[in-house]
Amino acid sequence: MSDKTTTVQVYLDSGNVYGYEVSSPSKGREHAAAIIASGYRHTPEGSNDLEWYPPHRIVKVKVEGAGKSTAYRDRSRAT
Repeated sequence: MSDKTTTVQVYLDSGNVYGYEVSSPSKGREHAAAIIASGYRHTPEGSNDLEWYPPHRIVKVKVEGAGKSTAYRDRSRAT
């Protein structure tokens, strides 16, 4: 992944992970918000088929490269 690339990855409850690139970190955040709210539309490469995954099937949405412009960095810990 280059510095100018932002990748959106969608993790499903089936174990599949789908991903694609967007033009900027802000676009990545917009896509993540829309996926969480309305589900994920998947069109396999080389196919005209459309697969729709509703929000309850989505385990996680990861946007790599989207946090570079945020001042809200978080920490994690286990109990």
